Amino acid sequence: MKELLEKPGFLAPSGTLGADVSYLLALIFTVLFLIAWGFAKKAQGTRHHNLILISMVSMVVYFCAYYYARQLGVLSFEGEEGFGGSREAYDNIFIPVLTTHLILVTLGLVLSFYMLVQGFRASEKINGDFVLKTGNLAVRAKTFKTVMLSILVVWGLNQLFLTAVRHASIGASIAWALIFGTVALVVSLEKLIEKGLPDGARRHRILGRVTMIIYGLILCTSTATYLMLYVIYPMK
Repeated sequence: MKELLEKPGFLAPSGTLGADVSYLLALIFTVLFLIAWGFAKKAQGTRHHNLILISMVSMVVYFCAYYYARQLGVLSFEGEEGFGGSREAYDNIFIPVLTTHLILVTLGLVLSFYMLVQGFRASEKINGDFVLKTGNLAVRAKTFKTVMLSILVVWGLNQLFLTAVRHASIGASIAWALIFGTVALVVSLEKLIEKGLPDGARRHRILGRVTMIIYGLILCTSTATYLMLYVIYPMK
């Protein structure tokens, strides 16, 4: 898989197949999310629901497959392989942009799960169309404990797979631990979110805007990273 991703790309002379496909998918997903957001603005709940569901599930599958193959971009922190610029540009420009990108990707992945679940919980079907329902929306204590335990179990299985099967680096294990830690943190923050935004419909609309802003920033940082690696500072 890694060898396939490292084959020559088609967008830039110095690009790789993995980088080109990754960037195009980031662009496509962002456009799909914007279209789905437009459906929501027009109160076309079912179209919004279906497009968001397909887009987010596809994005999560792509994220897991691509970043597992690339070890979550950890290799970019272990040296200057693939970066043709100066050490100053690497430390002061590339690494900050890449770090911001990985943080945003993590938040985007977490929010994609959260918004999908929250969307189902905050909506109902009326005459065959999904509509947000007003009223308090809270997680039961038993459900909260089950979700937290599930996160812990999945993290443990993932760490076992990374260590025993993939023989991944410590950096990759730490990166995945941070992702699961972020997921657990967001689930924990749900209790605070419930107090600040008790109405389910209003919560979904506000957090939906925040999620769209994050996806837009992911596209911006992805574009900047791609340009620096394969256009501005390609390997000579």
